[in-house]
Amino acid sequence: MMDTLKLCVSCKACRHECPTGVDMAKMKIEVLAARAATHGLSVRDRLVGYLPRYLDLASRFAPIANWRNRSPLLRTLFETLAGISAKRALPAFRSDTFRSDAEVLGAPDGREVVLFADTFNRGYERENLDAAIEVLVAGGYRVHLPKPSDGGRPPCCGRTFLSA
Repeated sequence: MMDTLKLCVSCKACRHECPTGVDMAKMKIEVLAARAATHGLSVRDRLVGYLPRYLDLASRFAPIANWRNRSPLLRTLFETLAGISAKRALPAFRSDTFRSDAEVLGAPDGREVVLFADTFNRGYERENLDAAIEVLVAGGYRVHLPKPSDGGRPPCCGRTFLSA
């Protein structure tokens, strides 16, 4: 079962395709949670799950953090220690991650919308967030970007732990 669940990307397509509506994504989360409660998290799970906590640090040192993708020796070491295939490149850390100093953008009298900058878009594909803000502001919306109340790490949706 674990080998099958490792292939699941939690897209929920199976739920819609299955005549009985089996939700494999939900099942995967439940099985992985039970396994983690019994056996703890693996190195791979920790690397994925805790990504929001070290993303900003890794992005500050992006050229160094990305050596893993350029070095066959480091790829092999990563595969041995973390179980992440040496055949697969990891997403490259960026030094220009999404950071917004503004909490609210756009027209003061526009309809209000909240744009949540998740870890993956913030750290790897900031163009998605930049484009979303541009479209929303051009559409007359007032865009709120959630900020942590304590000024610390950006808010996290928890998706990385659901993946792990």
